[in-house]
Amino acid sequence: MAQATSFRKPYHREVTATWWTKNPFYVHYMLREGTAVLALFATLEIILGVFLFAMCNLNAVAAGTVDETTTAAYMWWATDFLGNPVVIALNIVTLGAQLFHMVTWFNLMPKAVRVFLNKNSTERLPDIATKLALYAAALGGFIVVLGAAWLTK
Repeated sequence: MAQATSFRKPYHREVTATWWTKNPFYVHYMLREGTAVLALFATLEIILGVFLFAMCNLNAVAAGTVDETTTAAYMWWATDFLGNPVVIALNIVTLGAQLFHMVTWFNLMPKAVRVFLNKNSTERLPDIATKLALYAAALGGFIVVLGAAWLTK
């Protein structure tokens, strides 16, 4: 039996690089996922600060024999790097992006996680209760961080 061959060309729909800009759902999704780049910047910034702080000679600080080389790298990070206008602007943009990500994630959470009222029923906790609990936790964390910063003055 002979093999049947087709000379038709298969249809391949053209996909452009900006296909996602035509649908507002995808634009919103890409914006939320794009906040990961700024989260990476903030994470690397904090890791650099922790690393430079770990390089400080804390024994010399405790003994009162502090010279310029004891904390020079950390002081550069704390004053020159974080005080740079470009870094300040990036940190402000990062804060806005992370707040946007937080709001969109908290709105998504009741759809992703089903919380039941008790184990014997299929009645679910209202979505607004889940969202309010998440916002309360975020506000509580914010207050703890502000309190810790205020107490270290």
